[in-house]
Amino acid sequence: MRRRLRLLFALCIALSWSVHVRADDAQVIHPWRALGDGFIGSYTWPNVLYHASAVALTPPIVYALDEPAQRYFQQHNPLGPTFAQATLAFGWVSPIIIPAGLYLGGLGAGASEIATAGAAALQAVVVQAVIVTALKWLTDRKGPYPNGDPAQARWSEGLFRDSTSAKDFNFNPFDVTGGLRWPSGHTASNIALVSALVAFYPDEPWLAALGYPVVLAIALGMIEGDYHWLSDIVAGALMGHAIGWVIGKRFRRLYEESKSGKQQQQLELLPSAAPLGLGMQLRFDL
Repeated sequence: MRRRLRLLFALCIALSWSVHVRADDAQVIHPWRALGDGFIGSYTWPNVLYHASAVALTPPIVYALDEPAQRYFQQHNPLGPTFAQATLAFGWVSPIIIPAGLYLGGLGAGASEIATAGAAALQAVVVQAVIVTALKWLTDRKGPYPNGDPAQARWSEGLFRDSTSAKDFNFNPFDVTGGLRWPSGHTASNIALVSALVAFYPDEPWLAALGYPVVLAIALGMIEGDYHWLSDIVAGALMGHAIGWVIGKRFRRLYEESKSGKQQQQLELLPSAAPLGLGMQLRFDL
């Protein structure tokens, strides 16, 4: 798996460099631009309220709703296992394929606005992945057993642990045996993707009308398939939206400034021939 991820990363870097000159001419804002602002921005006021709400809402949902909601889906299977498996697979690949397709496709076509939209979505997905993964390791929350049956094996049994109790957290980041369920990465990554695009294209309401129902379907699939508790979903949605929205708005502003020729100063992480494949550059756009 790591080898495949390294190969995918190297391919994206190579494709980015293959159209580097054309991208500069087209005034594209690349995904490594303002990366620090992407991490910090969603924690500034009032965006931090989304993260605070994710934390504040988790305990009451854990104690009042998580187990009843899970039992309902386990007993009635309103959506079915096929739906759950399909949303699991789609929810894993969509935050990679859609932003990368927009970014690289826009670069190749010389469509600077589309490429920048893809770059915004890429950065949003990366930022949420770092934040959500850190929280998963910190909280080490166990997921629900498949169909509530402790004897039923799960394909990810070697990576994640399950429990009969929604209250099963282990706040020990040095214990790496793996609960890793809070918040939901599937929900956070997909809503970050959609919110980044909606914020970047404020005059395109169809993006929200299409994107958010798809995110809801993925979130319900996570509960239907016993991959997450309800509180994991709520926390992931709140955090992912804040991150995606802030980054999408920032990339729209940077893109408009780039077109107008305003001076900008940005500290960037850029692909390079260095051993780690990244370099730093202080850039002025005039």
